[in-house]
Amino acid sequence: MRKLTQALALVLVMGGVFVGGVAVGDKLKTAKFVTKDEVKWVDLGGIKLGVLSGDKDKGPYIGLMQLPAGFESSWHSHTGDYESVQIQGTSRHWMKGEDGAKAKKMTPGSYWWMPANVDHISACDKGSDCLLALIQKTKFDAVPGKDAATPAKPPTPTKSATSATPAKSSAPPK
Repeated sequence: MRKLTQALALVLVMGGVFVGGVAVGDKLKTAKFVTKDEVKWVDLGGIKLGVLSGDKDKGPYIGLMQLPAGFESSWHSHTGDYESVQIQGTSRHWMKGEDGAKAKKMTPGSYWWMPANVDHISACDKGSDCLLALIQKTKFDAVPGKDAATPAKPPTPTKSATSATPAKSSAPPK
């Protein structure tokens, strides 16, 4: 009788583990769909960041960044590498010693990788807001460049392509 009770207990425990595993497995296989209108945007002082997955404050994360048409950042770097794909508009990015006017124009479908701790300027050409997909294994940040002699140009007000209301952030402009 004791062996029967132990066998029954083992079967119940194993059955519970199996059912629990199936339930967790089903959650892992659930698809996720987020429209651009559903993105929760954070205003970072002219540019906006919307996280699609992950945690921008700890990393890793995947997000969308919107730069207003005519925007040009000041010199800055990031403490982690990032990858990006241009979705809308035309952006340019250049490092110290490079001519921004000659920087490669990143049009929709263009890809780039920016290494950590490299001072650069990011700009969005006039005419259309820029929308970029960002992929970063570390947290999002922007560290002021060592040569802050080049001030940031204020963004040109444009009609945003997003209809979602941006969330306010207490973070300083980056």
